[in-house]
Amino acid sequence: MSAYINEITIMGNLGKDPELRYFANGTASLRISIATQEQWTDQDTGEVKEGTQWHTASLVGKQAEIVAKYMNKGDKIWVRGPLQTRIYEDDRIGMNRLSVFVKVHDMKMIHTKIRHEEKADEKSQQAAPLQENAELSQVQANPLEQFG
Repeated sequence: MSAYINEITIMGNLGKDPELRYFANGTASLRISIATQEQWTDQDTGEVKEGTQWHTASLVGKQAEIVAKYMNKGDKIWVRGPLQTRIYEDDRIGMNRLSVFVKVHDMKMIHTKIRHEEKADEKSQQAAPLQENAELSQVQANPLEQFG
């Protein structure tokens, strides 16, 4: 018996704003570009160098809709799924091309500007009316007193 594993995990930043599309049957579809950074030290010069790798990921259904709704260029995402390849003919040059992408099974939004802006707003709203909150908690602590 042989075992096979085809799974890749990527965590990086979105390269551009997501553009949601739909299949003919109404299912949401999204293709995103994810940038990952790498650093290494040049063995000859000792200089630290950086590079960017670009990965394409494909999401469908609810995951596609969620990413399109809440994420923008630069937001950090984590994806996991099998690596898929497709060969297609490029009409512009008349040659076959190879497309390699992650067919996303699991996804997590690690950092989004929208979520972090909402958290900052919540903190400022929580800090403002402390006296009102204290009065409200007294009423909620013993709701039967108001009927006594």
